[in-house]
Amino acid sequence: MKIAFWSNVRHQSGVTSSVAVISILWAELYAEEIAVTSNHICNGSLVKRLHGGSEQEEKAARRAYCYTLGEPEYFRMLYGGKTKTALWLNDSLYYFPMEGEGGELFYDTGLKGIEKQMGDREYLIIDTACGCGSSSQRILQEAEITVVLLPPEREGVDAFFKSETPLRENSFFILGNYRSVPPYCPSNLAQKYKVPRERIGQIPYNYGFEQAMREGSTIAFIAGNLNCSKRSKEYHFIRCAKKTVESLRKYAISRRDELCADYVKV
Repeated sequence: MKIAFWSNVRHQSGVTSSVAVISILWAELYAEEIAVTSNHICNGSLVKRLHGGSEQEEKAARRAYCYTLGEPEYFRMLYGGKTKTALWLNDSLYYFPMEGEGGELFYDTGLKGIEKQMGDREYLIIDTACGCGSSSQRILQEAEITVVLLPPEREGVDAFFKSETPLRENSFFILGNYRSVPPYCPSNLAQKYKVPRERIGQIPYNYGFEQAMREGSTIAFIAGNLNCSKRSKEYHFIRCAKKTVESLRKYAISRRDELCADYVKV
């Protein structure tokens, strides 16, 4: 099942960070095989590193990561830079490289190449470039579920739901990257825009998690706080992320049941 994470606003809603925390928690909590890919490069410095960098550097880096080709820096940022990280997840989290050139990738090939590599892995999570570029539109059309990261301001949330976008219909929504108070609480959002409450999650901003993303220690951060006490400053972040993963997984199973009549529930 293809699950595309996307936002209509750039650099505000925390799409890449949400992909990181949800893929790690999903693989760890449910021991299901999760594959992750992206159709964009996160920032300008990576463009130079990857498309203008040394081929030898990439070959050397490839031995230390759970992927076959591609973006060592992107993978390091999301999941950490040591071989043992894959073992911590019982080999259930995989990263597949992007293909193509430029800021938005998969323009020609879509997801077919990635799907061939996936094998029997159950879920493919796609960090999808913001906006309505050709590549992102193609991914959103092919995905069984779109996870829409809503911006941390009420005006941005309202603008999305008042638009004519077809993504309102079967998407899962995450109130993402808000600092203290979310733009809407999930129950209010559900009531105002007639979205089922079970299709709304929350992932607040967390300074410790942001630093872990920068340092490439995301797995270690989540592992160290997975069962933290209520007194921990990370408790609210981890609790919200866990609840969001649980709700998204339930929705994914129900969607797969709708789309595949012969699917047997687990």
